[in-house]
Amino acid sequence: MKNTKKTTRRKIGEDSTLNEYERQRLENIRRNEEVLRQLDIPEIVRSINLKKLKQKRVYKVQWPSEPTRHSLRIRGFTPDGAVAKREAEKKEERREREKRVRLKADLVKSELMSIDGVDDDNDFVDLLSKMTKSSDNENIISDETDYSCIPGGVNGFKAVQRIYSSLGIATEWSTVNVTPDRIYCIAVHPSKEKVLVAAGDKNGCLGFWDVRENIKSEYDEDQPRTYAFQAHTRTITSAMYSPTDSNHLYTCSYDGSIRSFDFNQAKFMDTFIYGEDDDDSEYFLSSMDMDPNGQRIYFSTNHGHFGIKDIREPAEKFTEYKLHEDKIGCISINKIHPQYLVTSSRDRTMRLWDIRKLNSEPEIQQFKYKAAVTSAYWSPNGNQVVSTCFDHILRVFDFNEECDLKLRHQIPHNNKTGRQGGWVTMFRATWHPNPNVHPHFIIGDMLKAAEIFSGIDGELIWTLRDEGLKAIPAVNAFHPNLNLIVGGTASGKMCAWEEMPKSPPLEGIKSMPRPVVVINNYSH
Repeated sequence: MKNTKKTTRRKIGEDSTLNEYERQRLENIRRNEEVLRQLDIPEIVRSINLKKLKQKRVYKVQWPSEPTRHSLRIRGFTPDGAVAKREAEKKEERREREKRVRLKADLVKSELMSIDGVDDDNDFVDLLSKMTKSSDNENIISDETDYSCIPGGVNGFKAVQRIYSSLGIATEWSTVNVTPDRIYCIAVHPSKEKVLVAAGDKNGCLGFWDVRENIKSEYDEDQPRTYAFQAHTRTITSAMYSPTDSNHLYTCSYDGSIRSFDFNQAKFMDTFIYGEDDDDSEYFLSSMDMDPNGQRIYFSTNHGHFGIKDIREPAEKFTEYKLHEDKIGCISINKIHPQYLVTSSRDRTMRLWDIRKLNSEPEIQQFKYKAAVTSAYWSPNGNQVVSTCFDHILRVFDFNEECDLKLRHQIPHNNKTGRQGGWVTMFRATWHPNPNVHPHFIIGDMLKAAEIFSGIDGELIWTLRDEGLKAIPAVNAFHPNLNLIVGGTASGKMCAWEEMPKSPPLEGIKSMPRPVVVINNYSH
């Protein structure tokens, strides 16, 4: 074999068709091989594919693992053939279905299912007792609140700005773990004596946090006073207190139920049941709102339906209407004129409805967007609407005397919270619930902050940020009667900003104003 190679190379070297460069190259190869043979080093293989050495490292996507499979014998079946295998698979399917079935029984006091396994039910019941005494069925908005500002005016803007410039983290911890999983909604109790916030997470857990009061651990150290209970079996999409009775907290879930938590009885109760348990795809409740009298609950579904439920009637009785072709992600009732409803949908539209005409022609207006509209909320005084969309624009509308919505401002804002943001809960701009203050709303920011904007001129009022906040406060809510704001993150943690003492003065962090696009003529 070696002689053949040498003969071949000799013939090639003697080939008259080769130019001087090629002959010189072959001669260099021959000399190098001769040197290697003299050094007793094996012949180097020259056929190595250098491209293979430069291949990039490939990162495999780690998809969720499949459920653990157990043998037939472990599952209680004799492995005697296909029949036993089918029976085992059916039994496994029933087990998985039971995990998704919503909670039907009312949960009372000691029967509350704590997430952390700590026997603190008595302490929680004591907290609820204090809340019922302090609230005494007070309204969400206290008439005694005096903000000494002109709503919508220049003085009102500056007064609100001074308040938020003095806010700081209210606790010794930057964040407090309230729920086991990602927070989807927040409800703040209106009591001014005790600050209690509730948060619903991705897996149906309802967490409570007593912001201003700590408890002692077994090592005699201060720790946050938090409680978490399994109120639903799926994502809690909305949570709100009754407009007329703050001792009742209502929660809406993907498990197809609306439940109320009674502070007086320390009891979860079914208020509404939608769909059947054996049909998982038909009863996702995506949003909820209540009329000012607290007697009717309005809800939306992932199939574009809008429903009305009178809480004085049996839980199974309700009316339903098809308003969108795709999921309705948010609904909002005008608190001053409750006959007007605004909906936002994944079908890239925001629509204005007259619910008095649901059986005929209820639609008043339709606004088309370039992407899914994630939320749309009425202001507390009923004359404005703010919407959020995946096209990275916040839109503020005015509600005029002709009962039409007219675009007032467009505010650029990064609303992309999907895979790029680490699966952060989508941003929703929510108004301050007090109609006596300068109209303004809050929304999360991808820079681990929360931004407050004016509803009158669209300007940025203030940015809330803290060095200890390591996650994005995607879900935010105002306290209706105190200068206090709470935020929730994708890790189940919450933070609270509260007005700090005036002495010594604290410096806030204010961002540069963002450009505001004012549009007088908007076609829809």
